[in-house]
Amino acid sequence: MALFEETKRRAKSKSRTALLDERDIAADRKAHNTKKKVLSSFADIAPIVDITDSEFFEMRNGEFMEILQITSKDIYSLNETDKDNDIYSLAHFFQAYLPSVKVVPLNTPVNLEIPKRHVMRDIRRNQNPYYLPHLEKKLKDLEFLENNRTDREFFLFIYSNDLKTMLENKVHARKLMARSNPLRELSLEKKLSILYQLANLNSKPLSEV
Repeated sequence: MALFEETKRRAKSKSRTALLDERDIAADRKAHNTKKKVLSSFADIAPIVDITDSEFFEMRNGEFMEILQITSKDIYSLNETDKDNDIYSLAHFFQAYLPSVKVVPLNTPVNLEIPKRHVMRDIRRNQNPYYLPHLEKKLKDLEFLENNRTDREFFLFIYSNDLKTMLENKVHARKLMARSNPLRELSLEKKLSILYQLANLNSKPLSEV
């Protein structure tokens, strides 16, 4: 009986000690107060860190990227022979071009800010009242196209570990695509507009000056 009472008393003492021990509470509080660091700006997480003299994009992982536009065509107007030739040419490109590559389709709203500004300028300068309705109709047509039409464009993103190889890859890709869908070089403003749209899918493309 005395042994049972002693065991019960020790268990009760341990229980009281556990209730008053704040080490676990302090550890939980420390874990709760530890917050993940929030990066201060988009530049801290953007994959692109710089633009080279050749207007290639330097990536955060040390690679380089170039953007070329793929010349699209109306496939429904092609005959079977032309379709087969284009299919074989594209298949040959993906077999022969070994470096990393990405085809990016982009459905973009039409940006007609520049032609709209030109028409509005003509309206302000117009001194012929008979010509004014024509200018106003032209402005309304541009606004309608801007609100209701989109353009679908295709771009080729190519990558390389260094600038010299990038230049070689660019020439190689253009040669391989010359027969089916020639690749067009883009201005830096257009490339930045593409990157802006990819990061802001609900926004209109940047105006090309």
